[in-house]
Amino acid sequence: MNSQIKGLIFDVQRYAIHDGPGIRTTAFLKGCPIRCQWCANPESQQSAPEITYLENNCTHCGGCARICSKKAVAVSDNSHFIDRGSCDLCGQCVEICPADALQIIGRYVSPAELFDEMATDQPFWKRSGGGITLSGGEPLAQPEFVLAFIKLCQKNYIHTVIETCLHVPRKIIEDVLLQADDIICDIKIMDEKRHKAFIGVSNKLILDNLAFLLKSGKSVLVRVPLIPSINNDRDNLDATGVLLSSNGQNVQLELLPYHRLGESKYARLGRSYGLGDIVPPTAEDMDKAKNTLTKFNIAMAKT
Repeated sequence: MNSQIKGLIFDVQRYAIHDGPGIRTTAFLKGCPIRCQWCANPESQQSAPEITYLENNCTHCGGCARICSKKAVAVSDNSHFIDRGSCDLCGQCVEICPADALQIIGRYVSPAELFDEMATDQPFWKRSGGGITLSGGEPLAQPEFVLAFIKLCQKNYIHTVIETCLHVPRKIIEDVLLQADDIICDIKIMDEKRHKAFIGVSNKLILDNLAFLLKSGKSVLVRVPLIPSINNDRDNLDATGVLLSSNGQNVQLELLPYHRLGESKYARLGRSYGLGDIVPPTAEDMDKAKNTLTKFNIAMAKT
């Protein structure tokens, strides 16, 4: 295995029970080719480490501003500003902060380093029928790293799942994604124009890859985040049902309610959240959407 291969990750979560079968350990990779306006992990989008600022932790001591050689930090009694264009992520401000108000998101690891870090959970995987899940961001934005890591898991007989948005070249789907034991993918919006407006890219590549994937014989879980006024209308749900029911038998569908749990992360990264006026769907809204899909021959995942 090429020891020079490095992947950029930003989190490892243990005892995950919603990222595939059994108890799992999930690694979150940085970098994503799409920009969902409701993204709950905005720290996953950029393909590089980032600095994040936790305002509630800050004591405004000014130590970070004094140590910054790039003059990228300014602090007053009640405000804190980071010039992210000037920051070189040297980490000195993070080290000096007494309240952990500054953190660098993203670290580079080799496939072997990540596997060793996660493999301490093997007793939980074996007892529960679980394993390892790669999420993001978009894991397939780092295909060389993911392929090397998956092969390491296969060598050790570890069950693997990849979560993907499918906005990647077909060759990566064939060479990397199909190596996973199970696949979880998201389908957000069926209309191309609306998809571009809320996600920033056409959905043609995504839908083409999904159709290919569903016919591959692989076990696929398709997740649809239900977002009021964006994709919960009957036309979008019907189009989703037609696509899934006509393209394969090894697919399950799971509707997920939109939530705003990641909203505070945007401010920490110096960004604004674009869907502040959207209210999460009610239980009645979720039931209505599920009922719309009952006429299609699709297995609904248990939630």
